Amino acid sequence: MSPNWSDRPPAPTEFAGLRLIRVAAGSRAAGICLSQNLIGCYTHYTRRRTIPCEGAGCQFCEDSGPPRWHGYVALQSLANKTVAVLELTALAAVPLADYLDRQGTLRGARIDATRTGSRANAPVTATVQPADIDLRQLPREPNVRRFLEILWDVKPSTQARELAPPPGPNIRNITGPNGAGQSRQPAQDDHHEEHAP
Repeated sequence: MSPNWSDRPPAPTEFAGLRLIRVAAGSRAAGICLSQNLIGCYTHYTRRRTIPCEGAGCQFCEDSGPPRWHGYVALQSLANKTVAVLELTALAAVPLADYLDRQGTLRGARIDATRTGSRANAPVTATVQPADIDLRQLPREPNVRRFLEILWDVKPSTQARELAPPPGPNIRNITGPNGAGQSRQPAQDDHHEEHAP
């Protein structure tokens, strides 16, 4: 048996270096949005990990209660130009949805997200404003939905409704995955960070 020599490293995988970030207690995340749209998913936090809700018949809904909606966008950091996927709670994502409704895209907008207290589960607020940048100079938009599917170890979405670009998220009147309304304000997730496999 002989070694498989190669004098050049392999090409990076699609999501090499991309990671999921949440706003830590007492800190902020600021950057330029690379995503056209806000990607949303109902999730559960169990076993120190976020996992997607499976909808009707979801075991985690029975075990740990109703799911929480989270929104995701690709963000290029203002500080060091690295690209990450930013997770936002439903309340923090409302300004993004409003901006998307007005402008038709989030790409190129400046997003500032701040955790408003020193507790790990303190509320997160976000602001969105136009940025004076050349959109042609931005990195290409990562496939956030596919990144999350890999991170969560779920099969790729094949339903047509999931593959079509959303007409504009309506997160102002949050309903559960089975159509049932949530009777309380969405709770904040504990801060933690997950990396792609």
